[in-house]
Amino acid sequence: MTSAETNRKAGGRAARILAVFAEQESATAEEISASTGIPSSAVYRHLTAFVEIGLVHQGRTRGRYCAGSLTVQMAENYRREVLNQGGVRARLRRLATDTDELAAFLVARDNDVLCIEAAEGTRVIRCSFSPGLSKPLTFGASAQALLAHLPGGRVARAAATHGLTTAQVEKLQSDLRRVRDQGFAVSVGQVDPGVWGVSVPVLGRNHDLVGVVSTMAPDFRVRARRESLITLTHAAAQDISRLEAYT
Repeated sequence: MTSAETNRKAGGRAARILAVFAEQESATAEEISASTGIPSSAVYRHLTAFVEIGLVHQGRTRGRYCAGSLTVQMAENYRREVLNQGGVRARLRRLATDTDELAAFLVARDNDVLCIEAAEGTRVIRCSFSPGLSKPLTFGASAQALLAHLPGGRVARAAATHGLTTAQVEKLQSDLRRVRDQGFAVSVGQVDPGVWGVSVPVLGRNHDLVGVVSTMAPDFRVRARRESLITLTHAAAQDISRLEAYT
């Protein structure tokens, strides 16, 4: 093997190890080895180097590692750059003001839904989605608005990863057909008990999926104004789609 091939192999291993910390809060070297297929000895060598430069941090529990300060800062810089360029942050704030509820921008990351940015209205809501947190890419308005615009293979992979039964997969496929027909997804209590959500896809220059805009609120608080919340969320997604098309 040439030195160039050796470097490419090492770089590929490094990327796969770091990707684990985008999916899990912490992991041991053995867990990383099992999920990536990289020998434990190589995982340890990479982790040692990552800890020295701040990409990875040794957790409080002996033998466990988590994302380091440098990785967190890189993620924050990425988030700021992407959101500021596309005007996403400003439009979310406007949506939160218009609805007085939680507005969020979410993307599909592997087999999860990742919250990139959120803006709060004046009303309090307890919700699982805040910047940097993720949930399974299966049920819930945000997940289904994303899945409805992703290839079928991606849907099957997410379902398999999260252990959905045959009946659950059939229900999911039915839900996704409805989402595609109506152009948005609505759910109640599928991610957080009692929380209603509506999600509308954001499409880029080539009509490719960029993410979704979501509005979330306690179900009891939105029963009389669901249509208004759907309309306002749809308008925000359309505005961001136009921004993305010209960025």
